[in-house]
Amino acid sequence: MEGSDAFFKELMSLNIKLIGQVYRIKGIEDIKEILKEDITRKLQDNYFYDIWVSDMAQICEVFCETIDSDAVGFCLTTKRGCRRYHIDNVPMRLLVTYSGEGTEWIPDEAIDHEAIINGSTNEKIIKYPSKRQFMNTWDVAIFNGGSKGLLHRTPDKALNTSSVLMRLDHPSFWYNILKEKINNSHQSIEL
Repeated sequence: MEGSDAFFKELMSLNIKLIGQVYRIKGIEDIKEILKEDITRKLQDNYFYDIWVSDMAQICEVFCETIDSDAVGFCLTTKRGCRRYHIDNVPMRLLVTYSGEGTEWIPDEAIDHEAIINGSTNEKIIKYPSKRQFMNTWDVAIFNGGSKGLLHRTPDKALNTSSVLMRLDHPSFWYNILKEKINNSHQSIEL
């Protein structure tokens, strides 16, 4: 999309991890409120900013419908660190990589399930490395977590460079994590 490369290049120079709740009926307003303190005025004034926010709001609305919720837990980050293959402990998650390397995932038939259970290394988890798949930029990926979930990770290249990743979850996921962290410690909360 015209103008997106320069916009995202500048956005990726920021170290952001923004978390909030986005309601189905006011997605654009909620997202702009979440972003307003950490996204530079220059980027907010860029014509592409409204296009991007509108896209994120539409995706939030669709995910609300998918999970039958009035809101979603929203996270936008430029740094990723899921080095090990894993399955998320959520019923369902949505990911979109707007710029940078998309999430790496492995089909079930290429996995050594015993290696996952034993906490083995990535090399032992994958039976057939040629089966690795990568989501493209702007792909919308909705997948299950838990025992029937999708095995995935941050690709190596994205561990060492910035990207723009939006993650959506049921709002109870964020609430439960924050509640647990507050109950278990008085340290700062990092998600």
